[in-house]
Amino acid sequence: MNRFLNILMLGLLYASPIFAQDVSEKKDSLCGDRIFGVDVIHEVRISFLQSNPWDSLFLMKKERDSLEIKKYMQANVEVDGVKFYSSGVRIKGESSFEFYPGKKKSLKINFGKYIKKQKLDGLKTINLNNAFRDPSFLREKLYLDFMRKEGLPAPRCTYANVYVNGEYMGLYSLVEEINKGFLKRNFQNKKGAFFKGEPKASFEFLGDQIIDYQNSYRNKKDSIDGFSDLIDLIKVVNGKENEALVDFEEMFNIEDCLKIFAITNLFVNIDAYNIHYRHNFYLYKNKQTEKFEWIPYDGNYAFCAFSPEFNLEQAQQLDIFYQYEKKNSPLMKFIFANSEYRKFYLDYINHLLDDKFSKIALGDEIDKLTLRIRRSVYYDTHKMYSNEDFEKNINETIGDYNDAGAFIPGLKSFLNKRIDFLNKELKK
Repeated sequence: MNRFLNILMLGLLYASPIFAQDVSEKKDSLCGDRIFGVDVIHEVRISFLQSNPWDSLFLMKKERDSLEIKKYMQANVEVDGVKFYSSGVRIKGESSFEFYPGKKKSLKINFGKYIKKQKLDGLKTINLNNAFRDPSFLREKLYLDFMRKEGLPAPRCTYANVYVNGEYMGLYSLVEEINKGFLKRNFQNKKGAFFKGEPKASFEFLGDQIIDYQNSYRNKKDSIDGFSDLIDLIKVVNGKENEALVDFEEMFNIEDCLKIFAITNLFVNIDAYNIHYRHNFYLYKNKQTEKFEWIPYDGNYAFCAFSPEFNLEQAQQLDIFYQYEKKNSPLMKFIFANSEYRKFYLDYINHLLDDKFSKIALGDEIDKLTLRIRRSVYYDTHKMYSNEDFEKNINETIGDYNDAGAFIPGLKSFLNKRIDFLNKELKK
């Protein structure tokens, strides 16, 4: 066994240099294709002038959280052998910052922060996520990739081995930033109203004053533009306007939103509006259709990696029309009160269960990704869980099955039980 571990620890699965020459100016539709379109683990080396940059990074994170001061530290960044000078780097995340032990924190890199138009494969910004509460390192990628394969506007995801001042910090998920470039690639326009749903973005009607919504729906353009349209949408959802249903459908892309909610439910990603926490989404008013689009992100809690409410059996048997009763979620009530929307949602779940959300399809994807990342996971001494936990969590649950929040389901065992339950409930 020791000999086997030594072989695995001899080196990482290095990516071959795929950026012979980085091109900053390229068609929006092609941006990121070389990063996200190859099945390799990228290598990201971040070099700060400071010998110990973590103290400054931690201080900037706390200032950003308490004072909303947007600060980055300047660093040179090398990706697969290509150098990017004077990039901006900062710590990101909430639970992944507060509760992840040690200094392996999630990071955001802005390549164009100090050198205008400097980009990585046409991308201005990338995110490096530390797989908080995920011994398998697979949850976020499986969840986001599934969304993308269904043609939904979710960020792309891959992997990177990350070094800071020469020290190997471990394996990270490399995730696409949701910004104007993302909007252009997914909707072919980027000038519409653009909001990030913060933790209290409940869709509750708070009155007609814009100021009452600004803390819950952060305008990415740092202005009040678009708030009137957002408030109009919220009014309809809450029955404050005598609008016909067709008017709601002219304001909101309900079909894609229903698909996103269906996938979120199948994967039991509790860190989402339609399950438990009312955040981790963006709203964008598509200038081509004049409809708001729902954009999901953050998948490390998929397969119920954490829940303060469910034990393991309850998570595996989560009702497809589940609504969290302790928090008011007017959008969910509005959607599920409509028979046409319920039918579309149910039909889509049945469609996914036929062959896409299946034991074979997802099991094969789990096996393929596990093989790709295993060496890097074993070499990662900063990870949250042990090598044994990594191997076990692919198939088996870790922790106390009956204690909410104290277990992390095994990917395959959870998938099998969830599919068996859904097929029985839907009598497939």
